[in-house]
Amino acid sequence: MTIEELRQIDVRYRQEKPKLFELSTPDPPASEQQIEALEHAVGVRLPKSYRQFLREFGGGNFGLTTIFSADPSSEWYLPLKQSEARHYLPEDLLTISDDFAGGNYALRIVDGRAQEPVIYWNQDGGESATEFNDLFEFVARFAYEPA
Repeated sequence: MTIEELRQIDVRYRQEKPKLFELSTPDPPASEQQIEALEHAVGVRLPKSYRQFLREFGGGNFGLTTIFSADPSSEWYLPLKQSEARHYLPEDLLTISDDFAGGNYALRIVDGRAQEPVIYWNQDGGESATEFNDLFEFVARFAYEPA
């Protein structure tokens, strides 16, 4: 999926279901400096889709999901969430969202770079594949429709 396709989905849902976004307040869009600072803090380069999402939409509470953010004042700040997840998440995974039931959506880290597709990990079953080839597909599925 492209950023343009996600924009179109976002516009459509904001018109069709305006209350959906009245219930949540996303973090502000991130600057390139904030993204670079969070990458430095976690020691991982983010994939293009995640970087674009943070620059355009911000992260945090976003519709019906949460995308970890580049805003250091946010409770959803990615380095904070990655630090919390280190107690149970394998070292080669970067958390990008959680399911509020003990599971995390994550990206595999290879040579200091977070790689797509999005995977799911939980403490009971370990790692499993998802149908999400990138962050945009993940957001398109979970931000606009109940799971």
